[in-house]
Amino acid sequence: MAIPTDKDGVAWVYLTHGDSDVNDQKQWKSCGGFGVINPVVKYADTIRINAGYALCQPHGSDYSWLAVTNFPTEQVIQQGVVTPNTCGKTTASPQPGEVILFVRHLTLWEMLKE
Repeated sequence: MAIPTDKDGVAWVYLTHGDSDVNDQKQWKSCGGFGVINPVVKYADTIRINAGYALCQPHGSDYSWLAVTNFPTEQVIQQGVVTPNTCGKTTASPQPGEVILFVRHLTLWEMLKE
């Protein structure tokens, strides 16, 4: 599901163990009905993210901005995750419950390549 970010680049996702608590009904109209605002989703072992931007981290020659990045859910909850930033000097410290991805806009070549 697509989850929009707010003006600060923050997307909210709530995890639950209870099937009856799952809620993905608050549709994001700008995404043609595929997006969900503040979803409550079933807890899983990993959190999978496709940012839709180029990730600012080291990657190999087979890199695709469409790639899905996986993070262990327990690590996110207990410690937080901050990815490397090869695009600039900005840094962040991990905070429990947060995933911080450093990204940049795609170049024209990257857009054409995919």
